[in-house]
Amino acid sequence: MNFSLAQILLFVAVYLSGLFAVAYLADRGTIPARITKHPAVYVLSLGVFAGAMASNGVIDIAYHYGYNFLLYYAGAGLVFVLATMLLFPLLRLSRVYQLSSLADMLVFRFRSPRVGAAITIAMCLALLPMLALQIQAVGDSVHILAGHDHPLDDAGFHHEGVALLTCLVIVVFAILFGTRHLSSQDRNTGLVTAMAFESLVKLAALSLLMLVAIYGVFDGHGDMQQWLQQSPAAEQQLTRRLPLEHTHSLMLVFFAGAVCMPHIFHMLFAENTDTRDLRSATWGMPLYMMLLSLPVLPLAWAGMRLQHDLPMAYTGLAMGASLASPAVSSIAFVATLSAASATIIVATLALANMCLNHLVLPSRLLNLGQDGSIYRNLKWLRRALIAVLILAGYLFYLSLSGRQSLVELGLVAFSGTLQFLPGLVATPYWPRANRIGLLAGLWGGLGFWFFTVMLPTTRGYLPEIGIWFSALVGDTENIWATATVLALSINVALFVVVSLLTRTSEEERVAAEICSMDDLARPIRQMLPLTSAAEFADKLAPALGENTAQAELERALQQLQFARSESRPYALRRLRRRIEANLSGLLGPAVAHNIVERCIPIQAGGTEDINLIERSLDASHQYFTGLAADLDALRRRYRETLDTLPVGICSLGSDGELIMWNRSMQDITGVAAADVLGSLLSALPEPWQTLFDDFRNHESNSVLKTEVEEASSDSRWVSLHKTETLEGDVILLVEDITAFERMEEELLHNERLASIGRLAAGVAHEIGNPVTGIACLAQNLEYAEDPEEISSTAGEILKQTERVTRIVESLVNFSHAGSSTGELELMPCNLADCVDEAVHLLSLDRDAPSIVFRNHCDREILVLADSQRLLQVFVNLLGNARDACDETGLVQVQSFTRGQRVLIDVDDNGCGIPATLKSQVFEPFVTTKDPGTGTGLGLALVYSIMEDLGGSIHLTSPLQSGHNPGTRFTLELALANYGETFAM
Repeated sequence: MNFSLAQILLFVAVYLSGLFAVAYLADRGTIPARITKHPAVYVLSLGVFAGAMASNGVIDIAYHYGYNFLLYYAGAGLVFVLATMLLFPLLRLSRVYQLSSLADMLVFRFRSPRVGAAITIAMCLALLPMLALQIQAVGDSVHILAGHDHPLDDAGFHHEGVALLTCLVIVVFAILFGTRHLSSQDRNTGLVTAMAFESLVKLAALSLLMLVAIYGVFDGHGDMQQWLQQSPAAEQQLTRRLPLEHTHSLMLVFFAGAVCMPHIFHMLFAENTDTRDLRSATWGMPLYMMLLSLPVLPLAWAGMRLQHDLPMAYTGLAMGASLASPAVSSIAFVATLSAASATIIVATLALANMCLNHLVLPSRLLNLGQDGSIYRNLKWLRRALIAVLILAGYLFYLSLSGRQSLVELGLVAFSGTLQFLPGLVATPYWPRANRIGLLAGLWGGLGFWFFTVMLPTTRGYLPEIGIWFSALVGDTENIWATATVLALSINVALFVVVSLLTRTSEEERVAAEICSMDDLARPIRQMLPLTSAAEFADKLAPALGENTAQAELERALQQLQFARSESRPYALRRLRRRIEANLSGLLGPAVAHNIVERCIPIQAGGTEDINLIERSLDASHQYFTGLAADLDALRRRYRETLDTLPVGICSLGSDGELIMWNRSMQDITGVAAADVLGSLLSALPEPWQTLFDDFRNHESNSVLKTEVEEASSDSRWVSLHKTETLEGDVILLVEDITAFERMEEELLHNERLASIGRLAAGVAHEIGNPVTGIACLAQNLEYAEDPEEISSTAGEILKQTERVTRIVESLVNFSHAGSSTGELELMPCNLADCVDEAVHLLSLDRDAPSIVFRNHCDREILVLADSQRLLQVFVNLLGNARDACDETGLVQVQSFTRGQRVLIDVDDNGCGIPATLKSQVFEPFVTTKDPGTGTGLGLALVYSIMEDLGGSIHLTSPLQSGHNPGTRFTLELALANYGETFAM
């Protein structure tokens, strides 16, 4: 039974309408998400690889080469077996940077718009035979269904009109369900579901045809087995072997086609939303291909038994005609139509995105968003390109005039696509590759392929290079395999040699490192010319238009869960990368990179964003194995060590960004790491912001003690240290010494009490003399009658009383000197008077050796100090000097001025300080005195007091050689004038 054109058109319309319905219901959510988002749907959608070549062409291969037809399925299956080495690295790249096509991938890797344009043009050229194959399969099937059962190449009638109408319907489908989303990276649920449905239809139709072949053409399995044993043609078919180099060529081109062809690349990566789906595909896709291969040999054997006049690729239709079964013919046509339409839809959709991103948009970059409707413009451009590409495939099909078989067209397309494999493999695995080498290899290999494979096969034209090559090879029947291998060899050789001989740009090196790393988003901590997220829209508006810029900013902020007021440099860098990734899915990586670099430039240089890198590593810890896991464990150990140190650690970038903030820093400041990491130093609360900023700009690398006054708590004391890394980062070490300072105050007070105890006997003696004098004068006063005598006696009594008062006040002041209560107030102090007071206090100790004190200080010199604490310094120094001397001891104090500083030398002619102790004398509990005669705290407290006073102390010993070498302590204080006061 023959079909009329009206019936065929109605059949095509009904089938594609059903496909429309599936896609529409999936997009509307009528088909539950548990179905549309199931991994099986994603796996089945990858069946788009099995176009008319799988439904028709492979039967012809099986007819001529027997079991070698399995190379088609084995090549595709091998891609998924090796998914860990190739597919997963590419998927991670495409997911992070929203790369939806092979051109996007190679542009991202080689950082050149020229690469994108070259890949797009070359891919369109290589895919023309593939599109023509699908259209020819449909056109020839219509031709046969219409009753033209004589050889196709003699008929001169292929129903081009019906093929054109079919193409137009496919254009409508691709436009409606392939361009519904703004970004090419957004998953087209309806399209994926429809492609999965077509894969099931294709598998079911071919399985039914297999049953018809076994039980319709043959009389069951037994009859088919008997025919195989008795048929010389079948025996020759099953035992035929291809030369090894031809087997390798076929395996290689089908392997490359399963990952490089734009439609399968699009379904693999652009339509993938979950890495687990690809893991399912690593076994699901080979299983589907195996099931799809089962009907091939039974159909080929059925065609051999029927000995029909049609090409072996249309055995299903021949079986329908032989059995006079419209149902069988319809099933065969459905298998062809579903396979061809799926490949045309997805291939043209992917090619349209490539043409838009790498040919159209670079030339329309300045005008695209001026009217504020960039999304609408992009959608219509993409739709127009889909229509143009499908019609281009149709015109190429018309130009062929049916001279080529489906297998010939398929092998031409697959061998052309093979030329993109070296660049794709180099993307994650060869950092030395560069754009010059890629383009040289691509054009060299494609040029050889074009003249030795494309033109001879599709146009019947053999140029000079083809004639020379044919003469060189000699085997014109299998020239395709040799030409394909040579084209790939030329490609690889040029790619490698030119890449090694030419310079790789800095951008390419960075991209290569990103592509070869497990952690793709290796961030660089670079400074942006922005202070808040809201400014991004203003910067992007000139290129995208105000409305589009606002929309893209809001989309990126929502994805990152940031507010428009976000100002942390760390967050702004993430926002910039997110916007570039989103624009990459919308406009392609080359245009997106150009816009972001032009509108939101970054400063040159920069170091790795350690904070973000560690967050990424922590998030992906479970995926590390082997050496990577060991290195990550080591990193965590060092990080834990830094985090748990009892010293606060803060790392600042050159721009003041806080990179590290450990737990001790949190305890000291009361500021959590999560609140400040990635922020600028200016974001710290007071008083820490001012303290750290001043210290960072301070010339000294250490501040041993400084007081920090917090409004919510008591004051604390900290010591600060800093160092600078080679990258310009500043590391601050903050140690809380509050407890030590309080203990030091207690020790200072105890030392004063000990000194008072040592002076107690002398105090009693000093007070006893004036008290005795007062008693005698009082007795005499009782008998005095002369007013002048009474007045004189009273005056003497008052003089002796003042003497007692001065002694008591000296002791009282000394006992309270430098108390921890109240703030330290620096004011002008007379240096000589302070030394005299210290000598007087020491003279009260009657048990101490009697030595000579000489005060040579200038009576006019004033120093900026706290008089009571300075007194404590001289009491300790002069007391130590006295204890170090013998009965001929001499202690001298003299002063010198040097600019605005005063130097005070305290010299003695005592026993000196051993060289082994000179570096330790200012440490607590270090003493040269005999056990029980000294605490070892005096000089430690002197050192502390001098720091509080803003001065310093230095030791020189010995001063001379001999029995009494002597020691000198040099004090340095600020010169002062009356009227100066400073609160500390």
